[in-house]
Amino acid sequence: MIFNTIRNAYGEVLESFKPKLRNAYQSIYNYQMDRTTLNESLMREAINATREILEFFANYLPYSKAKYILALKRLDEMAPFDLIMCFDQAIFEMHVWDTLSELGIKRGQWAKENTWSKELRDLLNERQEVHQKDNNLNVEEEFLISGTPACRGSAQGRACVAFDKEHFHKIKKGDILITTMTTPEFIEVAHLISGLITDRGGVVCHAAILARELGIPCVVGCLTATETIKDGDQIRLDAVSGIVLRVIH
Repeated sequence: MIFNTIRNAYGEVLESFKPKLRNAYQSIYNYQMDRTTLNESLMREAINATREILEFFANYLPYSKAKYILALKRLDEMAPFDLIMCFDQAIFEMHVWDTLSELGIKRGQWAKENTWSKELRDLLNERQEVHQKDNNLNVEEEFLISGTPACRGSAQGRACVAFDKEHFHKIKKGDILITTMTTPEFIEVAHLISGLITDRGGVVCHAAILARELGIPCVVGCLTATETIKDGDQIRLDAVSGIVLRVIH
């Protein structure tokens, strides 16, 4: 049963969820305006109060989406910023924005616009084994960096760090290109790459526009991509969540 059907079937549950969700986001706002210990405690209590209903709906989501909800069981371990990011992503993954639109909440307001911390990604990923039934590979994945999704999609392959035209000779068909920022000359090698990751830029930067024009999965604004990722690393680019993982066979 698809989630939209579940949403329609459990409309009453969502109605009962609205006050708790409104209170959680209001508590987040209060904390961000005045970062006192009391406001942090109230924010944590308000988010914790949403967990029962969130976990109910987690049963109808694939694990890739439900994991943000399940991670909230360990909210006491999260720094405030990480907690806000994880909660916001959990709500985003529920796809209930039509139902909750009157709350005036921007979908994925924090999770889609900010860089995820290594601590939060480690909490969510924990180098989990990907079993054969998932994708016919027996591998582990380790979080490397995160940024802003600029062209949605995913790619997996060899990383190639190339800063300018002098490095273009290194790029092979199917590589995921890692660079500081693209310039117009990068169009020469765009047909070779399966993904694009940059240190700088936002959703309207040159790399983002190039990627969307050519349909290349792309994450920008990763800050330290060219330092963290090395030539030849096997990586997976998730340009939906905005993360890059090292693939460990």
